[in-house]
Amino acid sequence: MPAPPPPPPPAPNRVPPSPLPPAIAPTIPSALQAYIPAPGGTSNVNLNALSPLNPCPTNNCWFSEASKQQAPWRNWSGATWAPGFSAYGALVFWGGGHGGGQDVGLTVFDFTTGLWSRVGPDNPPADYNAQLDPTFYDYLYQGSYIVPALHTYNYPSYVPPNVPGSGPKGSWLLPQLVGTVGSGAFPHAVDLASGQWTRFSPDRGLSGQSPYAGSIEDTRRSRVWWASMELSSINMLDFNQSLPRTVQLQPFLPAGSIFAFGGYYARHVYVPESDMAVGFWCLYAQTRVLGEVIDMTSGRLVRLSSGNWPQMNVGAAGFGVDWCSATQAFYIYEGYGSTRVLKLKPSSLEFHQCTWTWTEEAFNSPAWEPNPGNDSRGGAQPMSKWRYIPWLRSFAWSDGPNFSATCADGVQRDGVMQLWRPMGS
Repeated sequence: MPAPPPPPPPAPNRVPPSPLPPAIAPTIPSALQAYIPAPGGTSNVNLNALSPLNPCPTNNCWFSEASKQQAPWRNWSGATWAPGFSAYGALVFWGGGHGGGQDVGLTVFDFTTGLWSRVGPDNPPADYNAQLDPTFYDYLYQGSYIVPALHTYNYPSYVPPNVPGSGPKGSWLLPQLVGTVGSGAFPHAVDLASGQWTRFSPDRGLSGQSPYAGSIEDTRRSRVWWASMELSSINMLDFNQSLPRTVQLQPFLPAGSIFAFGGYYARHVYVPESDMAVGFWCLYAQTRVLGEVIDMTSGRLVRLSSGNWPQMNVGAAGFGVDWCSATQAFYIYEGYGSTRVLKLKPSSLEFHQCTWTWTEEAFNSPAWEPNPGNDSRGGAQPMSKWRYIPWLRSFAWSDGPNFSATCADGVQRDGVMQLWRPMGS
């Protein structure tokens, strides 16, 4: 591990970002409207089960492997929040690798309909890994440049609808391919309307030997930034650029700064109100929540400070964290059947010079057992699968198909999607 980065210089005189335009509420109701929990409450809201979508119901196909349908939730993978998928948005899940599973299809939960669905091509009838393109680490099948299921950590991102290379529902983007040596950072995307996999850029971004990090989605400028942990440069895709879109490499400023230093499963959350991103992580085999504050008002990534919040410990690295615009605070969920949520409240949107306060709220009746046997039913790291759903005023979290619970409409189902609503929202 390299020497720690030098202390950040004094924060520049930052010009506060312009106010965001008012959000426009959907004109149609969500099928989940009646099931939104009261503040402090939880609700199991999926209106169909996940197991019927299993592409191999017998669980003995070549792509099933050890985790089977559970692979996107079990094998070190995050999810993408896709606000343009429908009126209320969707969460998109994909992942595998490490002998856990090779399913090429995406799994989507739509918060407008309350239903699970699959998007993407069929799985090839036989293992295609030996036939991968040596440059792009993919395989042309049914018109799609498919990629073997991989660990995604916190890299999955979202491309807005109707920008170059993206359809009317937007696209799921995987900028960093965490596969074998040489797989690297060749961005691939799946159009969420057509299900087609594409090579989203012909460029190869910079990747590091320790890929356990993620992406930053700049929704003000329609860009995504990503890097492996402990790199001094950042990859960037500008979604407004005409095709063929190029990967732009820029230094992580100020000079000498290192992205996500020591940050196992780092999750960076962009807050458009402040035009800043805040990263959260733990060091290897440690439990203290560390992080960094990044200014993005210049259109570059400028590290202003380490996370200067008071000490707080979590169960393990890989926790989920997201920003709640209603309460102007970050919320951490540890997964593993935890019955608490940690709230981190800044005193202002100037995150590099504010004061921070930790509080704790209850997560009642989690749908998953704490630490079930060998993680076979539940208990994976939340990573970016824990997300705030604005128009439902709730956070959403699912641990996949291997656990059943009674849903809000009274029906017992697997693939539980659970809403939790923070106090004051």
